[in-house]
Amino acid sequence: MTSKQVKEIYENNEIDKLYKDCQKYFDIIDSWAERFVGGDLLTEYDLKYAQQQMNGAQTKLNPIAGALESLVIEYENNYILKEEEKFPSLRVQDQNHCKAVGRSKVSDLRRYASDFTRYVFSAQNAVVTVQSLLKRQTVEKANKEIDYTGETPQAHINNPPPNGYMYGGTKPWDA
Repeated sequence: MTSKQVKEIYENNEIDKLYKDCQKYFDIIDSWAERFVGGDLLTEYDLKYAQQQMNGAQTKLNPIAGALESLVIEYENNYILKEEEKFPSLRVQDQNHCKAVGRSKVSDLRRYASDFTRYVFSAQNAVVTVQSLLKRQTVEKANKEIDYTGETPQAHINNPPPNGYMYGGTKPWDA
């Protein structure tokens, strides 16, 4: 979703529709968070699925969060400028008053932006956690030599066989 679309939604007072459209992504993040908090033992496939879902949810919510954050700045500055026009000469107290009015008028928009931004951060943190858990599982499998999916050691390159022969009983210089 583009920032222009998000701005139109906000200006048409359809922010509830935006929340409703994104509810499935909020639910995905919340459900995985519950599983992480609950201490469920997750398999490698569960973790890969979690990573895939979190990346998808983050990808969908991130542009909306960014658009809402930029709208907060835009609208706040516009409200400040409108308020400053009311004063013939601007004193420091007047500037502070204008900033307070601007912040007050965009408080709902700031809340919306915060909701989306926090869900994006939650998804990012969950992806990092999942990556760590997957890495740990891969290392443990390698140590146990069970279903290891990483690089295999190249023993013959680092440590040639003691008799000087490689595969099939031939010396490297005879091949």
